[in-house]
Amino acid sequence: MFELSRDQFLKAIPLLENGHPHPEVLSILENNNPGWVFSDRADAPKTALVWSKGMKGHYLIGDETNEFFLSKLDEFVTKNIAPRMKELGMNYFEVSGHHNNWDLKSLFASRELQQPWDQIVYESTRFEAHMLNPHGNFRAVNLRSQEWKMSDFSNKGFVYDHINQFWEAEEDFYEKGYGYAAIEDSEVIGVCYSSFVTKEMHAVGIETLPQCQQRGAGTYLATLVVNDIVQNGYTCYWDCSLSNVASKKLALRLGFKQIHQYQCLGFSL
Repeated sequence: MFELSRDQFLKAIPLLENGHPHPEVLSILENNNPGWVFSDRADAPKTALVWSKGMKGHYLIGDETNEFFLSKLDEFVTKNIAPRMKELGMNYFEVSGHHNNWDLKSLFASRELQQPWDQIVYESTRFEAHMLNPHGNFRAVNLRSQEWKMSDFSNKGFVYDHINQFWEAEEDFYEKGYGYAAIEDSEVIGVCYSSFVTKEMHAVGIETLPQCQQRGAGTYLATLVVNDIVQNGYTCYWDCSLSNVASKKLALRLGFKQIHQYQCLGFSL
């Protein structure tokens, strides 16, 4: 098993053929978002395990019948991946496959597996922006604007925590991503932004402070972000758990169409 260097990541892109092209993975292989890539070969990978810093999870891509890779994977997780994750404060291994032929349960049969869960994927390539008037006193500030960068809003760390989770550096986000923060009485109460970026697609991340939910801030921010993404020629991607009713409703309200459903599982390290 080899860990690919960032200049080798492109060699793993062909492994996404014949499966769901997760932007969470492709964004890493295109060197837009941070992650690790482990493969059976450094020169011409057949199978790979990709770790996403943003999702704090893993994705199996490529040939699911590659016995050399499969036979070494579980031990490699124990000896090589688990120590690095624990150094970052993580003690839970989450994984999914980029197509349905991956038998995740058998790969990690020696583990005490948690109950698998499903993720739902939505896409939008056309968007008619209905510029909603926000309910309440909040307003939206573009994260690329000088107003955002220069203003002393309280709770700005809420936004930067999101950016730093998904991006290598804040400058990378400002260059490649789109985003807005909801501001109420000079305080940040919500954020929506490009979490993963590929040559053709932007995935959307969104969160509103718990005490400020159900007031329309999330819908308003998402409308602005999705509009920016689509108007600039990208496909907009929305991924949420099957159990996340609020997120699913918001995606449908914004005109997204479901295109995929896949399963994840995890275990404690």
